[in-house]
Amino acid sequence: MEKMYEVLKFIEHGTRCRQSMDCVQGTILLNYLKKNPQIEKVKVLGWFRDLAVCVDQYHRSHGRQDFRYLNPCSIVISAEEKIFLLDMDAPDNADVMKHMQKRAVRSHFVKPVYEIGIGKNNEADLFAYGKTIQFILAYTDIIPSLNHREESRLFRLISRCTGESRKKYEDLSQVLKDLPAVPRCAEDVSEEKRRTGRGRKVVFSAAAVCLVICVLSAAGREKETYSYEIQENNDIERKQTYIQEAETEIEEVDTSAVKEVTEKITAAGADLSESFERQRLLEETINAYGRLMEVEEDSERIKAAGLRKMKLEMKKGNYARALKTAEQVTEKTGVSKEVIALSAECEGAEE
Repeated sequence: MEKMYEVLKFIEHGTRCRQSMDCVQGTILLNYLKKNPQIEKVKVLGWFRDLAVCVDQYHRSHGRQDFRYLNPCSIVISAEEKIFLLDMDAPDNADVMKHMQKRAVRSHFVKPVYEIGIGKNNEADLFAYGKTIQFILAYTDIIPSLNHREESRLFRLISRCTGESRKKYEDLSQVLKDLPAVPRCAEDVSEEKRRTGRGRKVVFSAAAVCLVICVLSAAGREKETYSYEIQENNDIERKQTYIQEAETEIEEVDTSAVKEVTEKITAAGADLSESFERQRLLEETINAYGRLMEVEEDSERIKAAGLRKMKLEMKKGNYARALKTAEQVTEKTGVSKEVIALSAECEGAEE
């Protein structure tokens, strides 16, 4: 539901920037995403860029001081669907400020090792910006879907913001240079949509799934979540076999072929590492749904989490574990047609 919010606005004076205040009719980003799970790509990429501009303007107008409260609860989407930073000093925004102090919000958007007033290069806001982008991508269907180049650029950007990459950003101006370009017009988006079809869910890591589950569960919200396209377990075995064969090959070839074969081993080893990483992320997601089943009190949400957990366990080929999950769901929520159907699939696969 839209309401009036006091927000920050910025006035540019050449290389300088000055902050002002205004009131806009709009919705907190977290609530907007709940009501609008499908968002056009041109809008999402535009928001990413506008948010980076807003935070950079805040830094320049406050002597590089961090905003400190950047997360989906401190961002307002106006009635015109423009993005603004909430004025955290405004008394009328006290309720939102109280919500942001919840552990579930702070634990995911506040840099763990950051101490207010000590951080360098706006590390706290860069971390929060990366986590906010990750949250939006995990929580929405982007239509049309991001292409491979856009996904790769956003993945690297998030890693550099959150510190997962060795190469880190120093300020938001660097982030702006690395953001994917916003499609030029609606016609471009429509043409891409005709080529690619309906947008798919974009999730860059299991951490994003856990983030959405924990934040929305604590806030009393529910959201249909995300699936992984996980390669078959035998993909790992195939790559291991390939490496062993390549190592044997090195012993048999002459020295002129050693370099070529070594390159093959290096490439196969990298693929193997990626396969192990995907399996690890899948396991983290399964565990996240398990934790949600334990802490949730609403029977429908417990059942929804249990069904998703079962499907991932079946995708992993662990049918016995999926059947155990079915028993837990039945014990907590009663008999369910969906659980019975998945249990039957598991039993059939085990035979």
